[in-house]
Amino acid sequence: MILSEKKISKTMDFLVNKMGWDSKMIASRPSVIFYNLENRIIPRCSTVHFLFSRELIKKKEVKLSTVLVPTEKYFLEKFVTKYEKQVPKLYDFYQGKIGIEEL
Repeated sequence: MILSEKKISKTMDFLVNKMGWDSKMIASRPSVIFYNLENRIIPRCSTVHFLFSRELIKKKEVKLSTVLVPTEKYFLEKFVTKYEKQVPKLYDFYQGKIGIEEL
């Protein structure tokens, strides 16, 4: 599969500028660029970013590969189900059914 320059740019922009991940970290796991931005990268990163903002997890303890590479089941267990008591609507947020203001 060949990636377009536009897709690479959009993905890098999101990961570096919106999420604050270091470009060197992304370069060490270039396979993450192949993931679908709208269906995998944005939902997972937005969920983790929310957890950072509530100080439920610390950014330095979470690697990019831990967020984007694992299976859906693993991601949900580690970053959604684990925090359902503190944030009951986190799964709905992850699925894009509600906005961050509704959490």
